Amino acid sequence: MLAEIDHELAISPPDGESHHVLYNVAWHGSWMFDGLAPAILERLGNARPSPVNLGYLLTIINRSSLPEAAARALAARKAKAIKHDLIAPIWFAHWCGFDPEVAIPALTSRLAELKAPGLQTQFAMRFLTSLVGGRRIGTGFAPRGYRQVRYMKELLLLMHRYIRHADDIERAGKGAFSPGLRDDAQEARNALLSFIIETPGKEAFLALMDVAADHPDAESRPWAAYRAKNKAAQDADFTPWTVQQIREFAFELERTPANHHELWDLAVDRLTNLKNDLEGGDASLAPILALAPGETAVRNFIGGWCRDRAAGRYVIPQEEEMADAKRPDLRFHGVGFDGPVPVELKLADAWTGPKLFERLENQLCGDYLRDVRSSRGIFALVYKGEKSWWEHPAGGRMESFEALLEELRKHWNIFSTKLANVEDIAVIGIDLTWRSIAAGSAQD
Repeated sequence: MLAEIDHELAISPPDGESHHVLYNVAWHGSWMFDGLAPAILERLGNARPSPVNLGYLLTIINRSSLPEAAARALAARKAKAIKHDLIAPIWFAHWCGFDPEVAIPALTSRLAELKAPGLQTQFAMRFLTSLVGGRRIGTGFAPRGYRQVRYMKELLLLMHRYIRHADDIERAGKGAFSPGLRDDAQEARNALLSFIIETPGKEAFLALMDVAADHPDAESRPWAAYRAKNKAAQDADFTPWTVQQIREFAFELERTPANHHELWDLAVDRLTNLKNDLEGGDASLAPILALAPGETAVRNFIGGWCRDRAAGRYVIPQEEEMADAKRPDLRFHGVGFDGPVPVELKLADAWTGPKLFERLENQLCGDYLRDVRSSRGIFALVYKGEKSWWEHPAGGRMESFEALLEELRKHWNIFSTKLANVEDIAVIGIDLTWRSIAAGSAQD
C-alpha cells in the first residue's frame, strides 16, 4: 500500500488529486494508519504533495498512534519554511492543532506579511477550513488542541479580520448553488463562535464579552454582547432536581448536593444559618465565642457546628493539607462527586484592610481555587468588636464591619472578570457584637 501511495504522490498534479488509493485509505483504512504513519511522516519531511493529498496524509498521521512530538515538530518547521500560499495554510492549521499558543501568533505575523487583502483572505480561508472543516470536506484533519476557549476567541477575532462578515455570500432563498471555499470558510468561522457558546462556564462568557468589545466589525459587536447575555442566562439555570432530591426536600427542606454548584449553595446556607444563629438566636453563643483566643479556636467551632448539621450531605475533614503544604481553613466535600468548596476564615479584628483584600484575591482565589474541581469559594469574616475601622487599599477608611464587607464584595465584582476559572465567591460576615448592640439599643 505504501508503494501505491508513493506512486500516487509521484503522478498527482501539483494542485489536484489523483483519486487513486490515498483518498480511500484516509477515509476508510483506519486499520492501516499505525503501519503507514511513520513512513508517511518521513516522506513529508521532503515531499510537497498537492493540498488535497497533504490533507489525506495528515489525516493518516493524526489518527494514528504515532508520538505527537514528531508530528508537532514537523508541522512547526513546515509552517515556518513554506511560502506556498496553498500549502502553508494547511501546515499552519496542523501546527495550531498541536500548539496553538505558539502557532496563533506566528499565523498572525504571516497574515500581516501578505500585503494584498485578497491573498490574506485566501490564506485565512484555507487555514480555517483545514483546521475546523467544512460542508464539503467534513471535520478538519488538524488535532483538536486549539479547542480551548481562549484560543478559539483569538482565532475568531483573527479570522473575522480577514474573512470579513461584510463580504460573506448570502445563499438563503437564492436557489441551488455549488458551495465553494468561501462557503466552507464562513461556516468554519461561525463554528468557532458556536464552540465558545456551547462551552459551559464563566471563561466562555468572558470570551464572548471580549468578542463584543474587540470584534473587527463594529456592527457585529451588539450581536456578540447579546449572545453573551443569553449564555449567562443559560449558565445561571440550575440543573434539574432528581426525584430523590424532590422527595428529600419535601420532608427536610434540604436536598443532598449533586454537583459543585449545589454544594456551594448549601455551604453558603450553612454559614448564613450560623451567622443568623450567632447574631440573632435566643441561645446565641456569640459572647462565649468572642472570648476565643484566636482563629484556630473560632475555626474549630465553626467547623464543628457545620459538621454537626451535615446530615450526610457533605464532609468537612480536619486539618486538610493541599499539595503545596497549604491548609484551607475549611473545605466542604460532597457525597458522590469530587468538587470541594474551600472556605477562607479570618478574624476581622486581627487583620488590616489591605491584607484582607489581598487574602481574598491571592489566598482564596489564587491558591485554594486553583484546583480544576473547584470554581466557587467562601470568604468568611468573624468580628469580635476589638476594631472600629479598617484602611482601604485604595485610600480612605472603612468605618464599620458592614462597610468592610461591602467593599470586599465590590472588590470581588471588579477583579472577578480577570479570573475565568473562579465562578463565584460569597463574602459572609459574622458580627459577634450584634447581640450586645441590639440589647443596648433596646435598653436605650
